[in-house]
Amino acid sequence: MKKVSFKQISGFVAAGGMATLFHWAAMSGLVLLGMDPVAATFSGSVVGAVTNYWLQRTLAFPTARPHIEAVWRYVLSCSFASLLNVLIFFVLNRLFEIPVAPAQLLTTVAVAAFNYVVYQRLVFREQTS
Repeated sequence: MKKVSFKQISGFVAAGGMATLFHWAAMSGLVLLGMDPVAATFSGSVVGAVTNYWLQRTLAFPTARPHIEAVWRYVLSCSFASLLNVLIFFVLNRLFEIPVAPAQLLTTVAVAAFNYVVYQRLVFREQTS
């Protein structure tokens, strides 16, 4: 198992925080325009994912595998993370009737933990010769 560095964790948090702001801004705007919150969180997660790749690659995982190998892994991980985001948000918001903002906050924490593990072990893992 690879050792976790402070630089990598702080880069992950910074990149993820910025991408999360894009996600939440898009989601909030869409909800204010009348879109269903579950659909809005999906749309917001796509906006966040597009922003996040370059931020993660620059701030947290700069020595990662080549783009040609990392991008398809990133797209697959984002697809799964987006579904996870919608599922968790749906359960919290619709089934447990937690309001939109706290439900999305809890969802974001859960998906971020999932993303860190997947990014480190699959998407941006350094090549070993």
